Amino acid sequence: MSENKENVPKIRFPGFTDAWEQRKLGELYAERNEPGYDSLQILSVSIHHGISNEELDSNTLGKKVRRSEDKSLYKHVYFGDLVLNMMRAWQGAIGVVKSEGMVSPAYITAIPSAELYPLFMDYCLRRDEEIIQMNNLSYGVTDFRKRLYWDSFINILCCIPSETEQERITAFFTQLDNYIILHQRKLNNVKNLKAGLLQKMFPKDGEGFPEVRFPGFTDAWEQRKLGKVAERIVRKNKNLESTLPLTISSLYGLVDQITYFNKRVASKDVSNYYLVKRGEFAYNKSYSDGFPWGSIKRLDRYEMGVLSTLYIVFALNEGIVNSDYLVSYYDTDNWHKEVAVRAAEGARNHGLLNISADDFFDTELKFPKDLAEQAQIGEFFKVLDSLITLHQRKLEHLQEQKKALMQQMFV
Repeated sequence: MSENKENVPKIRFPGFTDAWEQRKLGELYAERNEPGYDSLQILSVSIHHGISNEELDSNTLGKKVRRSEDKSLYKHVYFGDLVLNMMRAWQGAIGVVKSEGMVSPAYITAIPSAELYPLFMDYCLRRDEEIIQMNNLSYGVTDFRKRLYWDSFINILCCIPSETEQERITAFFTQLDNYIILHQRKLNNVKNLKAGLLQKMFPKDGEGFPEVRFPGFTDAWEQRKLGKVAERIVRKNKNLESTLPLTISSLYGLVDQITYFNKRVASKDVSNYYLVKRGEFAYNKSYSDGFPWGSIKRLDRYEMGVLSTLYIVFALNEGIVNSDYLVSYYDTDNWHKEVAVRAAEGARNHGLLNISADDFFDTELKFPKDLAEQAQIGEFFKVLDSLITLHQRKLEHLQEQKKALMQQMFV
């Protein structure tokens, strides 16, 4: 058994005892510069997903990347080759080729040595410890000019075990990745189901009946101004009943600032903030990608909290509109037009829509006349939301589990 405890991982498969060997990447890879040809598939390397045959987009690199029509300089790569984007390696744009193709001439391509089980390096080199080295060895005046050149790449250090152990570790993480992908698909399927039903279970603009409806309900839906079914809340936190500062996340609803921002952004003195109680709604006039007219969410997670007076807070008359129904209604985009026509022209100042409280309460919303139908709709989407949350938590648990194992099963 090896005496070198520094190069031994904390968690290991039975039967492996030798210390891992520290090597420079220049000892494990040789540069490949072989021209490609038109019939080869084009591969890309992204920050989050490594090698793929998909076009890179703004979510992947922060800008739209267009592939050149001229493929004469593209590089031929084979299974097991290492590819890195020299401009983005410091962010993790590196990966191992899983099927033959060609890549941009802006990429560095390298042939693995016989000591490597190539796919092992897809995990090894995408760990934080390796990315930090790539960052430190990249050169450039600013982040967007940083480059990792071959002469620097070959000096990056990594520890590797025997090829047999490399293969065993790779098989384990490949299986875990497949499990993560399965849960991501389940989550996406439920989200897509919800999105489709939100389109069908609420009447379209100008219509009084939804496309899909629960049995037994046939009446046309009503349309009323929000101000007729809700009351604005302007209660201040004068007695400091709560010191929990809230914010509205378009994805997660009303959440405490520390959880969402990892820091407190509210003032130390929150006595002049609105005091919001469980079951009350708040409108965040801030717009973001996918939420062009802000977000309206109900406080569900806490008994009470405080919100900046930039928000519009209201309580619902539940004798007219079911609260769970309204949560679902504001998950649709049916209310967007009502806000859009009332927001002042060109009024997107500092990320906020310029819509007054009076104008907001003048917006009209649609709902079934029968409270029982409202309740069924609300309960149906509540169950879907619970299923989404369940899949989301399972996915996050698996991702955290993988992150922890990556720390403990590598050196």
